[in-house]
Amino acid sequence: MSGNGLAALRRLIVDRYDAIKHQVARRLGGASDLAGDALHDAYLRLSVRDDLDAVRHPQSYLVNTAVHVAIDRIRQDVRLLSESEVSEFFDVADASPGPGDVVQSRSDLTRMFQVLDALTPRQRDILLAARVEGLSRSDLAKRWGISVRLVGRELQTAHEHCVRAMTPTEE
Repeated sequence: MSGNGLAALRRLIVDRYDAIKHQVARRLGGASDLAGDALHDAYLRLSVRDDLDAVRHPQSYLVNTAVHVAIDRIRQDVRLLSESEVSEFFDVADASPGPGDVVQSRSDLTRMFQVLDALTPRQRDILLAARVEGLSRSDLAKRWGISVRLVGRELQTAHEHCVRAMTPTEE
C-alpha cells in the first residue's frame, strides 16, 4: 500500500465492505455472519500493524486475514466435552417400551381390531377410508351410493362405538 497503509485499508473496507464480506463468506462456505465478524476482527488485527505500506494487494491481504481469523475462531469454539458431560450421555433413560408396555400395546391392538370387527361393513369401511386413507365424505358417498349426510352419520356412529368400546371401564 502506498502512503499510509492503515488509511488505505480503512478506505478499502468502507468502499468495498459488502464485496469483501461476500468474498470471505464464499471462502468460508457461505457463513455470512462469521464472515462479517471475521472481517471486523481482521481489521482490528491489522490496525495495530505498522508494516501495511508494503502490502501490494490490499483486498486479497484483507480477505486472507479475515479467513484466517475465522478459522482461528472456529478452532477456539471447538472444545472437548468434560467427563461429566460425557457421562450425561450414558445416563439417558431408555425410551423404548418395556415388556409390560409391549404386552399392553398388543392387547390394545387386538381389542381395537375386535371393536372394528363389531362395526357394520359400511361403517368400518367409511371409518377407515375417512381416517386412514383420507377420503372425503363426498367420495365415500359415491363409493357407497348414499348421501353425504348419511356418510356423516355412519362416521359419527362408528366413532361413538369405538370410543365406548375402547374406554376403560372402572371395576
